[in-house]
Amino acid sequence: MTQKIFWSYNEGEEFPYHYFNWKGIDGTAVTAFLPTSYNYQTTPEEIENVWKSRRQKRNLDSFLLPFGYGDGGGGPTRDHIEYALRQKDLEGGAAVELKGPNDFFHDMEEKGGAADTWNGELYFSAHRGTYTTQAKTKANNRRGEIVLRELEFWNAIASKEKCGALYTPEEMEELWKVLLLNQFHDILPGSGIARVYEDAEREVEEMIRRAEADTRQIFRVLADREKQDTVSVLNSQGFARTELVALPETIGDQVMTADGAVLPVVNHKVLVTVPAAGALTLRGSDPVSCAPNSRQKDILHASEVSAVQETDGSWILSNDRIRAVIDEKGEVVSFVLLKSGREYAGGPMNHFRLFKDVPRKFDAWDIDSNYTENEIEALTEASVTLLEQNELEAVLLLKGKLEKADSVLSQKIILRAGQEQLFFETEADWHALHRLLKVSFPVNVMTTEGVNEIQYGYVKRPTVRSRAYDKERFEVCNHRYTALFDGAHGAAVLNDSKYGISMEDNRMELSLLRAATAPAMRSDNGLQKFTYALTVWEGRFEESRVVQEAISLNEPLQVVPGVVTLPEALRVDASNIILDAVKLAEDGSGDVIVRMYESMRCDTTTKVCTRIMGDVSLCSILEQEKDTKAEILSVQKEEDVQEFVLHFAPFEVKTIRIHKPVDTQ
Repeated sequence: MTQKIFWSYNEGEEFPYHYFNWKGIDGTAVTAFLPTSYNYQTTPEEIENVWKSRRQKRNLDSFLLPFGYGDGGGGPTRDHIEYALRQKDLEGGAAVELKGPNDFFHDMEEKGGAADTWNGELYFSAHRGTYTTQAKTKANNRRGEIVLRELEFWNAIASKEKCGALYTPEEMEELWKVLLLNQFHDILPGSGIARVYEDAEREVEEMIRRAEADTRQIFRVLADREKQDTVSVLNSQGFARTELVALPETIGDQVMTADGAVLPVVNHKVLVTVPAAGALTLRGSDPVSCAPNSRQKDILHASEVSAVQETDGSWILSNDRIRAVIDEKGEVVSFVLLKSGREYAGGPMNHFRLFKDVPRKFDAWDIDSNYTENEIEALTEASVTLLEQNELEAVLLLKGKLEKADSVLSQKIILRAGQEQLFFETEADWHALHRLLKVSFPVNVMTTEGVNEIQYGYVKRPTVRSRAYDKERFEVCNHRYTALFDGAHGAAVLNDSKYGISMEDNRMELSLLRAATAPAMRSDNGLQKFTYALTVWEGRFEESRVVQEAISLNEPLQVVPGVVTLPEALRVDASNIILDAVKLAEDGSGDVIVRMYESMRCDTTTKVCTRIMGDVSLCSILEQEKDTKAEILSVQKEEDVQEFVLHFAPFEVKTIRIHKPVDTQ
């Protein structure tokens, strides 16, 4: 039950129902009731007006009316209750009963339940600014979610590899409560006073430091620290990852893997492939006695990154997969996928746009639909220079001012070996009032809708502006990615902390910063750091690696000293099944909880392979066991590994429990 869905002051469509079944992206449904206020009075005039002005006239013979002074106002008074009691059977008026929400829903079910169904998103046609306001708080929230996932994962792994967990569920709960408290609806959205954000940043950053310190302690237990010339690269995801990682300066010019492969180290970085939920150990090796073989040299040469400056001042960045042209303003004017020769730039990409942002009602909360009518020149005094170039990485440095003012932007534009992504590591020393900063990516894709990641899946939203339904979705929420695609190819913008984005025609425009003045004056002013990326693919969206790339941007591989022997603790064969959580059960039993979800709206059967041994059963997201094991299609066990097969409906979330073996309890 909620009520703000009926708020709309940007020419949006009024929602048609109060009482209905709400069907989510996975096809499951819940019964909902949406009143129009949280501050109803109980006078006869108010009750009569609410009943007569209800949006839903059919299939509704009762109305749930939460009364009293809401929004921190103290709730109902004696007068509210007296008015309600006297209208129990008042001639000529609606009959009033004092009951709780549970009784209301039960009574309605007894009458046959909701006759209407709403499929998909309950889009809120207001408060679009809350996706962006107070950027640092939002970045801390994203980082907090990630470090707690990592801590839970490695704690569970250590409990099986080293015969005992380092941290109890109660200790984990203490950290989670800090993060959850600061997700309160006037903290995380950015709609609090300045003092709120001083406290929130301090509390969440301290929680992050504690979680990272606890994770490092687990790594010390997992690793053999006697071998000081050795490091291990750890991956907590259910898929193998090939990425560039930074090594300690004590490691020399090349390293050797456990199977004897020699990898060159360039500027203290190395390109590695780390197994799913596992580790890759790298040992410093002598360049004379252990040189890369001819095949390894060929692989490195083939993926080598280059940066060439043209006579017009633009730069060409290329590797074995893509060729990107960056002009003197830092805009990507060409982006070609080499295997197909297709041009993906539909206009200058990484184009900054700045707007006057003065909402007509609520400053920190809103972005109004007419904001595009007040555009200001964004980036001035821009310069692009070559910061770094080697076989593994090319880095351009963009510098400029925003609005010819005190705001200074510095951005590293990065192309790495073996990847089809262009990264934009950005710092903005932001000093502004009533401004909205976006970055635009027009791509060479024709479509009428795009997809935005949400929890455990995505939603499709229109990119056209034909209907009122389309027009009101001028700013929407995404989590780690937004994508535009047709049946043969597509492009996506990934981010590490930005939740607001607009899509129109072939453009994706990520909202980077706002500068609201109320309730906190000069919101977001100061140094801001964030990273976003552009990625492209050939083929269907369902066959792309957008989700994996978005996860990798947000959750870097971990590099720890010593030897960690961990060959694929848990692998999921289907690429669209994402390993969301691995943790110890909340009941203290020592059982391991594994949560996965289907990410691409595809009916999928997959094999899961794990070195975590024990009987496998399905449970709810609250870790309550289900009665049937029919959904686990098969289980095969060997001495130190077991496999089981699961079927996922589109966007389905599954939680399994791997029971601690009896002989180790």
